[in-house]
Amino acid sequence: MRREKREREERPRRRVGFKTILHFIEIVVIAAAVVFVANRFAPKNETQITSSFISDKLDMVSELTTAKLTYNGLVYYSDGSIPLLTQKSFTMTYRAEVRAGVDLSQADIKITDKEVRLTLPAVQILDTVVDSDSIQFYDEKAALLNWGKKTDVLDGMTAAQKDVEEKADFDSLKTEAKTQTKQLLTGLFTGAIGERELVVRFSE
Repeated sequence: MRREKREREERPRRRVGFKTILHFIEIVVIAAAVVFVANRFAPKNETQITSSFISDKLDMVSELTTAKLTYNGLVYYSDGSIPLLTQKSFTMTYRAEVRAGVDLSQADIKITDKEVRLTLPAVQILDTVVDSDSIQFYDEKAALLNWGKKTDVLDGMTAAQKDVEEKADFDSLKTEAKTQTKQLLTGLFTGAIGERELVVRFSE
């Protein structure tokens, strides 16, 4: 009798203990599921690579993407048809500066999971400036009715401008501007676009 009574008393305790364990396991499984879902869908604190982000970066260096060429020229100038009366001539040396660059505000931006692709407009000659202080005249032949130092300087500036536009090596200057722009943008975006590759192309 005592043995049976003892078994009856012990059975409920075993059932309660088993249910408690099951309940505890259930709680652990639910908690693990919540953590998994939270980690899967939680926003990551990473910089968002957007077209606006790239555009803002380009604005920072828009004035730096230029290449310069210093050109030293020699020009022979002649005007008038009557010797000594209206015909004058001179030889002139001068120095000019030519700038070429890219308008980064016109960049076409494409962003993929693996790349940031920038298609830039073609390199343009931005300006050609003749240094008036560098002009030197040689072998001047004046005319009685067609002479004036100020006029000679103006004629010389015009001749120099035309000369540099015809003879300066613009192709090499544009190539240098492309190289300089690519190097600048590579340095600008290194570490700023994560593991994406920067691809820079120019329109022709």
